[in-house]
Amino acid sequence: MLTNEEIIEGCIRKDRQAQRALYEKYAPKMLSFCRRYSDHSQEAQDLLQDGFIKVFDSIASLKNHSQLEGWMTRVFINLALSRFRKRQNGPQFTDVEVAEAVSEEDEMIDNQPLSLKEVMACLQMVPEKYRMVLNMYAIDGLSHREIAEWLQTTESNTKSMLSRARKMLKDIVEQTRKNNTGKQ
Repeated sequence: MLTNEEIIEGCIRKDRQAQRALYEKYAPKMLSFCRRYSDHSQEAQDLLQDGFIKVFDSIASLKNHSQLEGWMTRVFINLALSRFRKRQNGPQFTDVEVAEAVSEEDEMIDNQPLSLKEVMACLQMVPEKYRMVLNMYAIDGLSHREIAEWLQTTESNTKSMLSRARKMLKDIVEQTRKNNTGKQ
């Protein structure tokens, strides 16, 4: 088994065995990331393939080999956002001065756990621009400043979008739980 250092050096030399090793090691994690930023599984697969092509083409620019996974994640985020902009002809956001706040005292939803598949299905129901902000903030750990830079909008707008995304996701989860338990 090759070490990360050997894999990176091999990929820089365009060694197919090293490229295969990198793909096999990181494809499952990157695919789960791609699914969060895609509407359909085929789109996620396309994003995965295109992302690895970009990784292979630009791996020589990786300065600190110990940061391979984080660097790859950034490549995939850039690619996902680039596709989003092309599809939407650039994000069309409305600037909001004050972000809406989601109250912590909102009515508690049933504590029936949802499966990972159900949670992912609920997340996919959130409109793309809101889902993207939710992913970037809650899952990828980006700050509002970073999200605003990536989406070419303001921090207050990303805060508002995050608040709306959380509310939408909460409503979708509640409805899914009601449907699962037969409540109306």
